[in-house]
Amino acid sequence: MTKARIGRWCGCLLLTVLALLGSPGCGGSEGRPSGTTDGGGSATACAFTVSTNEVSAQIPTVGVVEWSLAGEPPSSAKIVYALNDADPSLLNLGGEAPVSLSTANYRTLLLGLKQSQSYTFHIEAVRGGATCVSSDYALPTTGSFTNAPNVTVNVAQAAAREPGFIVTSSGTFVPDSAFIIDADGEIVWFFPGPVDTSRAQMDYEGNNMWMIALNVLNEGGEMRYVSMDGQQSYLNVPGLEFAHHDFTVMPGGQVAALVWSAPGNDPPSTLVIRSPNGQVSTSFTIGSNLYLSDTFHANAIHYIPSGDSFTIADRNPNVVVDVSSAGVPEWQLGGVCDGAPTGNHCSPQSWQVNHGHHLLDDGTLLVFNNTDTYGVAHVLEFQLNNTSSALSATLVRDYTGTAASSTLGDVQRLPGGNTLVTYSNAGEIVELDSSWNIVQTFSVRVGYSSWRPTLYGPPLRL
Repeated sequence: MTKARIGRWCGCLLLTVLALLGSPGCGGSEGRPSGTTDGGGSATACAFTVSTNEVSAQIPTVGVVEWSLAGEPPSSAKIVYALNDADPSLLNLGGEAPVSLSTANYRTLLLGLKQSQSYTFHIEAVRGGATCVSSDYALPTTGSFTNAPNVTVNVAQAAAREPGFIVTSSGTFVPDSAFIIDADGEIVWFFPGPVDTSRAQMDYEGNNMWMIALNVLNEGGEMRYVSMDGQQSYLNVPGLEFAHHDFTVMPGGQVAALVWSAPGNDPPSTLVIRSPNGQVSTSFTIGSNLYLSDTFHANAIHYIPSGDSFTIADRNPNVVVDVSSAGVPEWQLGGVCDGAPTGNHCSPQSWQVNHGHHLLDDGTLLVFNNTDTYGVAHVLEFQLNNTSSALSATLVRDYTGTAASSTLGDVQRLPGGNTLVTYSNAGEIVELDSSWNIVQTFSVRVGYSSWRPTLYGPPLRL
């Protein structure tokens, strides 16, 4: 036996002896007694066992943990994980994964992990008003993606960056895919998508990633989804074959998509909602019943929980409308107001060509304006005042951007006051501060983009 093997054998023997005294043994998976006990009693009351500690074989940046706690079940729990030996300049240093207590073996996914890195995690479980904390466990080293796009980051104001994640897609570029970029500019999730993946979005509960084909020419589209650990996927979801451009997610695992209503170029669309059980239903038509136009090209949609409504954008009449879940138009910005279905709740505007948008609870509406000449795009910020008798809109800012995007393009206001602008065709995502100065620029070919502060729970903008 070599000296190295003798040393390793002796070390394991020592750890095994220590395990008999209450410390973890060599290669063991059972956590040592917690430093924080339930109710101040014996530490052995917080006896954790980790039965699964691995990285997903399908998505190598997703950790998978299954565990149990001896005695009474917890009332809530979470897994706290941290990047080992992290550079202090990084924003994505780990996270907290809420545990679903209804899931078998408390199976929990650790999301947002960087490629080819090591992480440490521990479990915190609450019961009887006190918290049990497990010992630390080393997650296996994460893997890497071979086909993911390259991302470069140019940071102008390091201190002004908002930590979080950008859920996006390849747009009209290849490889067709859905992926997530963290605030440090690293891809932390990746999966192949349909042709011209225009939007990727996690469902409301954060269990699955949905993605849609652009299908701009109405020649056959596709929607697909995959679980966040990659173990379950569904291609060509039935009932959504003619979906195009965009979709939004709703509570209860529902997905609402724009679907062409007939063959040909620029017909009206329908709003189609799919439930988790596979049931597909048509909610309402997106055409002259909502706003006036000779042709229709709806291209962006978001669900607004506070009003149980949808905001829908159409690039042909240059319009954004708010429509109730029952299909009743509530207000219209842009387009033709004379004879509009919304009556006085319509404010004419002069922009040409729009795609992504973001309506905030305070009435702020951001619109990505591609411009009719497809030169440098603009971001328009309006303040809406929708009363019982009329809609008024004040143009607060007309921001001349840094790039052009003849198709797609997106904009989103972040919680800290920054604004994320996506120039899809130019392959740039730009973060601006509250004074509209550049904070950082991500260079990567994308479609629409959605920023999230965390990869758990509902998205910030649906």
